[in-house]
Amino acid sequence: MSSYRILFCASEVYPLIKTGGLADVAASLPRALHKLKHDVRLVLPAYRELLNNLKKRPQARVETYIDGHPVAILQTTLPGSRVPVWLIDSPSLYDRPGNPYHDGKAKPWVDNAQRFMLFNKVIVQLANNQLGMDWKPQIVHCNDWQTGLAPALLDEQKQRPATVFTIHNL
Repeated sequence: MSSYRILFCASEVYPLIKTGGLADVAASLPRALHKLKHDVRLVLPAYRELLNNLKKRPQARVETYIDGHPVAILQTTLPGSRVPVWLIDSPSLYDRPGNPYHDGKAKPWVDNAQRFMLFNKVIVQLANNQLGMDWKPQIVHCNDWQTGLAPALLDEQKQRPATVFTIHNL
């Protein structure tokens, strides 16, 4: 069996941050693929709660600006595994109370479109090895609406990885 480089993109992953079943899949599938000897990297936003759940704050691997927002790529590993996790740290968009999608009053963040557009743009840059991470996936696996623009944005690229898009709750 061939081994693949897979960028697994999700807005939540257990045990770092969880609101529903997506977090469970985002934890178990990358682990299973890693056990099958695939080179899997997980990418998700660095929400306040997620960073607070880490025992040690990871160091920035890359710092840049996207759409005027400072962005740092932090690296850690998925607890209980050796799967690398890249956290997209942009405090103006992700460092806030509440869950990833809603404020403390259960109202959607008014800038969710902007928050997840930035996330998708970072996914595209990671997929094209444009951020100096020295790694380029062959497959980008996107999950749910929060990563839904990445396959469309990647489709505009000449040299792009294959994409998979999974909808968890229709």
